[in-house]
Amino acid sequence: MKPISPKAFKQVLHYFSFFNHALSAEEVRQYLSVPATQQEVTEGLKVLVQEGLIYCQNGWFALAPDALVLRAKYERLNLRRLKLAHSIGRFIAVFPFVRGVYLSGSLSKMGIQSKDDDLDFFILTRSGRVWTTKFFLIAFKKIFLLNSEKYFCINLLMDENQLSLAKRNRYTATEVASLITLRNDHGREKVLSMNDWVKNYFPNVEVPGAVENRVQTLSVFERILNATLGDAFERWCKAR
Repeated sequence: MKPISPKAFKQVLHYFSFFNHALSAEEVRQYLSVPATQQEVTEGLKVLVQEGLIYCQNGWFALAPDALVLRAKYERLNLRRLKLAHSIGRFIAVFPFVRGVYLSGSLSKMGIQSKDDDLDFFILTRSGRVWTTKFFLIAFKKIFLLNSEKYFCINLLMDENQLSLAKRNRYTATEVASLITLRNDHGREKVLSMNDWVKNYFPNVEVPGAVENRVQTLSVFERILNATLGDAFERWCKAR
């Protein structure tokens, strides 16, 4: 097979250099613009390091050594914040009509973080209940968290049956490809399946075929909200 061009590798590292972020060999493959096996990527990176075209330290790769230092510096903090995100994700999952919770933003790529940065959540809701779900999440944040974004930043809410994203560019593809499941991996598979255009940017990302819908039993509270006034309440929440 034809070797991967240095340009393809440097394109990936250049994109993440804007965030001073170094990548592992696995991450490089995920965001590579050409199909490649992990072995091909690892060997290609090794050649570039030997030729002095890129830098490597502790299994991370970057165009500049500063990014390697920063990745090492923030790795432990990121792992702690990832654990926190899982705890918050479990909490968000109990809200009415939430069907999936995923981590997005900088932490989903293990980028540079501080302990005060937002945690960004991508949330799937029951079909036809996006605004109702948003109402309860925002009400909780305003009442109990004094409207703080620190640990409760809702990056995006989407209807579980309307997952095709209108914006189709490298940035959006990166966000979709890097989602970390906090609750319901089946939902993440649906997001990827409905946005298979991501493979136009990242052909090594595994995109499942058509994913069947799963019927989820409504909780008692959801059944109450979903009764005759459910649609009216959804319209009211949307109009607020």
